[in-house]
Amino acid sequence: MTAVLLLCDCSLCKRSVEESRSIRVGGQHFCSKSCAKGHPNMEPCDGERNGCNCGFGELELLFAATG
Repeated sequence: MTAVLLLCDCSLCKRSVEESRSIRVGGQHFCSKSCAKGHPNMEPCDGERNGCNCGFGELELLFAATG
């Protein structure tokens, strides 16, 4: 059986996740709990070691919106 890879639905995430391993919320698929929750504490997703820093990217967007 071939694994189906989906892009994480977190707007700043760069990771793909197998459909069977994704965290599903409201019809969206996420690669980690932190992406699924929207990075409430700016924590990175599990892909930090692979160069994805989407949690920190959320912080940068907040600073840009308030500045």
